[in-house]
Amino acid sequence: MTSLPHDSYIEAVTTELATYGITVTKADTTTQDGELLEAFIEFDQTDINTDTWQDGVYLGWDQRRGWHLIEAGGGRNVTELDPEGVNVFSSPQQVAWSAGRALNGRLVSGPIRNDGSWVWDSRPLEAAIAAWEADEA
Repeated sequence: MTSLPHDSYIEAVTTELATYGITVTKADTTTQDGELLEAFIEFDQTDINTDTWQDGVYLGWDQRRGWHLIEAGGGRNVTELDPEGVNVFSSPQQVAWSAGRALNGRLVSGPIRNDGSWVWDSRPLEAAIAAWEADEA
């Protein structure tokens, strides 16, 4: 399979989720139509607050709408992941922190504090995606 420009970004998010004790059971990147880059991350059901997510939940991403929590089963309701803290190209640390809190029922957490132990520059990811979009056009 050909690599996609967001592969390493999604892999970094799954790695960060593990630092919060969240078990990723499946993660994948795709472009179903050749125009939209997408990803999804599924979790071990024991890591999910069933009072908030009765049917389970997974995390979805695309380069236009960013990060979303998608209710499994049922109506597949879609909820933006922490709109006060997460944007389309947020750091893997921010995404993992916000997702971990959302899985436990806290849907809005805001920006994570950076203690100086990590840096994130989204520009290489954004450039890779822009180049991919130009090639696909």
